[in-house]
Amino acid sequence: MSGSTSVSRGARRALVRLGACALVAFAIARPTLAHAQDMGVGGASPGGATSGPSWGRPDVTNSPESGHAPKESHRSVKLFDTRKSIVSLQLDVGPIWARRVQDETPITQRRNFERGAPLAGEIGFGTVYTTPSPRGPFFMVGHLKTLLRVIDDKSFSWSIFHQELGGGLMLGPFEPEVRLRLSVLTADIMHAQPSIQLLSPGVSAGFGIHVGKIRLDIKAHSEYLWRWFGPDYLIRGVTIGFRLDQSRPKTPYPGAPSPQ
Repeated sequence: MSGSTSVSRGARRALVRLGACALVAFAIARPTLAHAQDMGVGGASPGGATSGPSWGRPDVTNSPESGHAPKESHRSVKLFDTRKSIVSLQLDVGPIWARRVQDETPITQRRNFERGAPLAGEIGFGTVYTTPSPRGPFFMVGHLKTLLRVIDDKSFSWSIFHQELGGGLMLGPFEPEVRLRLSVLTADIMHAQPSIQLLSPGVSAGFGIHVGKIRLDIKAHSEYLWRWFGPDYLIRGVTIGFRLDQSRPKTPYPGAPSPQ
């Protein structure tokens, strides 16, 4: 009898311990269950009629834009607002003249600048960023492009990364401007002698006519080809440019759902 009594007591103790563990587990899980009910199962609201697995992306829409730019203090010294920048694609084509400035001979000294071939010229294509000033007719322009040059029948140059930075005036449709040029990385071959260049500087000045989304311009430029191997060259040229402005997105987050 004593054995059966001790067994029953042990069973009761085990049941009491099991019940206590169940109460503790329920107390811990209760806040989590309440939070899940507040958020809705499967991304739906508590009163929703449907439920399902959560996809991790709630179905929301953007707040409509007010259409009014924030007012700036009269003490503000900001000259340009990048939110008003216009992105364009531009193509430049034109003839060039070259002159060797190292390892000169009496003949090359007398020749000065010359076109080495009937097709000596350059062609460039890239992206233009134009930012107007909120005060006055000024604008800032940045140009990133790739530039290919034919200097003569046996000399070719490719500026893989070419950058320009400058500014100008907006006088109605007329836009005079000046720029600083920098060929960041260039590879070339001059009369079977290959070379590379880094940070070849230059300047340019031009005049454009901008009507709607189309802009035509003509620019004169000068650049120093700072070659690592072989003689350096001075390049002068005139280019005609055709630019097409791209449409600005209605929202700063392209691809987002339209406001409803």
